[in-house]
Amino acid sequence: MHIYDRLSLGPAAEIAGARPLGNGALVVQARAARAGNVQVYRGDEVARPDLAEVRIYRDPDEIFRPESLRSFGHKPVTLDHPPEAVTPRTWRGVARGHVGDEVVRDGGFVRIPMLLADSAAIAAVQGGRREVSVGYTCDLDWTPGTAPDGSPYDARQTKVIVDHVAIVARGRAGPDCRIGDADLGQRLAEAEARAEAAETALAERDGEVAALRARVPDDAALDALAAERGALVADARRILGDAFDPTGLTPDAIRRAAVARALGETEAAALSPAAVEGAFRVIAAGPRQPAPHPTPDPLRDALSRRADAPTPEAAHAAMVETLRNAWKPAGAR
Repeated sequence: MHIYDRLSLGPAAEIAGARPLGNGALVVQARAARAGNVQVYRGDEVARPDLAEVRIYRDPDEIFRPESLRSFGHKPVTLDHPPEAVTPRTWRGVARGHVGDEVVRDGGFVRIPMLLADSAAIAAVQGGRREVSVGYTCDLDWTPGTAPDGSPYDARQTKVIVDHVAIVARGRAGPDCRIGDADLGQRLAEAEARAEAAETALAERDGEVAALRARVPDDAALDALAAERGALVADARRILGDAFDPTGLTPDAIRRAAVARALGETEAAALSPAAVEGAFRVIAAGPRQPAPHPTPDPLRDALSRRADAPTPEAAHAAMVETLRNAWKPAGAR
């Protein structure tokens, strides 16, 4: 006999382990069946149209029977009940997810993991359809009796075998059997936001990698940089001596050390990087410079006057003029 046993998909306090997946699917833990209670069915639902209603006892010994518990595993999740039992012939048209195989007893309930893998099913739950109905077959023992809580019943379920679990608009068993999350819509929105943020971060990293690759020089550029630094170090050693070690020094630091040797630490410290570069070109173009001397020197004086510091061309011209007249007697210059 086919029976649809409706259960509620409810609020967060009753839910454990709702987990959105990266692809948008949702895994939830659900209380999918209750045992030890009496549920009321219409007579025509249980092949007794002669009765207006039938009170059926869900015997824990039958609900928690190993065969019954195992029958929940890997069964399809549907939107509403299909018109017939789910078979390989109908599965493709009705399945919106499936039940996992970790089916366990949870006090007086059966707890199952459910994967909602269809966007329409997820949207339906997100929009407020928060209840499930378990479709199953069972035999009915029509021996009347009284449940342990004192409720009378007309029949008792036996040999329960699950066929499917349907997401429906309204449940039968009340708020104790629930599935979902505190705010499933919020969880789904948060999952989508995390996925979007991950995509954005990935795009940013791709851009950074592309920019860094563009900044890496090719072999020709590396050769040019090596030749340029080699020439700079050679010029600096003409001024500082062959023992000068440029390891770890920037080009500006190398030039400043050479200028400081030629002009003195105080004068060199007062020069801007551009002025140091100009002074270095002038000094490197001439003969090896002696240590600073207190006697007047036109080139040093020209470079040390910051207010009207000469251009590199003017400084070079001054040096050339000094060298041209250096051999003349003092009075003849």
